[in-house]
Amino acid sequence: MPEKEKILVVDDELSISQACKKILTKEGFEVEIALNGIEAKKLIEKKEFGVVIVDLKLPGLSGEELLHWIREFDSNIVCIVITGYPSYDSAVLTVKEGAYDYIPKPFTAGELRRVVRKGIDKRLLLKKMHQLQEEKEKNLQLLAQEKTKLKVIINSMTDAVLVINSRGELVLYNPAAEKILDIEEGQFEKPFKEVVKNETIVEMVEIIMERKGAFTFSRETKINEKSYLVNIAPVKEGGEMLGLVVSIRDITEIRRISDIKSAFLTMVAHEVRSPLGVIEGYLDLILKGIISDREKIAQMLQRAKIKIETLRELTENLLSLAKMEAEKIKKHLIPVNLAEIIREVLDLYQEKLKERNIRLKTNLESIPSFLADKNDMTLLFTNLLDNAIKYNVEGGKIEVSLRKIGSKIELKVKDTGIGIPQDKIEKIFEEFYRVKDEKTRMIPGTGLGLSIVSRIVNDYRGKIKVESEEGKGSVFLIYFNF
Repeated sequence: MPEKEKILVVDDELSISQACKKILTKEGFEVEIALNGIEAKKLIEKKEFGVVIVDLKLPGLSGEELLHWIREFDSNIVCIVITGYPSYDSAVLTVKEGAYDYIPKPFTAGELRRVVRKGIDKRLLLKKMHQLQEEKEKNLQLLAQEKTKLKVIINSMTDAVLVINSRGELVLYNPAAEKILDIEEGQFEKPFKEVVKNETIVEMVEIIMERKGAFTFSRETKINEKSYLVNIAPVKEGGEMLGLVVSIRDITEIRRISDIKSAFLTMVAHEVRSPLGVIEGYLDLILKGIISDREKIAQMLQRAKIKIETLRELTENLLSLAKMEAEKIKKHLIPVNLAEIIREVLDLYQEKLKERNIRLKTNLESIPSFLADKNDMTLLFTNLLDNAIKYNVEGGKIEVSLRKIGSKIELKVKDTGIGIPQDKIEKIFEEFYRVKDEKTRMIPGTGLGLSIVSRIVNDYRGKIKVESEEGKGSVFLIYFNF
């Protein structure tokens, strides 16, 4: 059952108060009586009354003062004034203090019931109004929270996001869009094509606008020398296009990897197929007995061996590169003595040095061990030494030195080889890059050795310095911090 509406009758005439209580109780209300203003205040503070019937003439606290207090205490309470001295002034006072209605004494039961019923209806309307107001405020708060969340999400995105209305005006964009497209602050509600200067994006937006959002658009474009994927999608409601959402994603790294893969496939097609063809040709000549001279057979087998070494080098470099790319591979950091590692590698390359008649000079200072992965340091020096041998001249010279400079370790590998053109030095650390000219045409290689060196140095936050002069040789300087 619904709770009964509570009514308080405040009148110092007990007979009138009791009569009002009797009439209103029969109407189904819960009625209480107060004979003065002070008593009325105490009851109102304890219980929730919907209607208070107040006599203006009360002992102690007047009816006017009680009305004023009720208005301050709870403006939702409906007040009805009764008085035995009706006048224009009292009616004005009643309205001024927020009373709902005014009944002059004496009044009939019917008049009381009618005014109270109207007061109850007013009370219900006030409650409903306040309920709606609270819901509205709550919804506005939720909406504000959702807008804040959306703003935080959009602003934290690394992808650029822009929203364009049906009139072609920019209504939203995030900091990533400001950075990528060089948008100044406060460009809202301005024509999109005036704010965004990229012709490709403007053209895509205009096409979709003209077609009323009949399709989505995706295209790769260049912005400030970087590659971006631009996606444009219409926002529709009931078949009507409200605007467009533009998202711009940086795919420079993805494009770089794609280019590396293309270069890899091209390199493999050449570097693998060519030596395999040579080896197969030599073996066919020998197996079919076309070549029977032992000296010529020995020469062919020697050339085949060189081609196999090239394939082995390619395989080892690719495996090393794959190992570095794999995120799951952890480095095993232990104290390593770089001088010992260098000596071990040099022992393995003695035969190659003799084949090319290359003289080796070493100056390896005793330096403290430092934390590193031994395989990384071995791979680094192996690639540096291998390059110094391959690109050296017959009867050339290689110098290897290791020393401590302050808080750094310096590893130097110097050769008297063919050298590197100045405009190519910055490119030699790129995957699969090789200087191609008449001097290097016959030198086997994969273009991965120095790329691996660069990766290792970067992993240990070291530095590489290259000094080279064509026809005189090259110097590779590697620096590590202790």
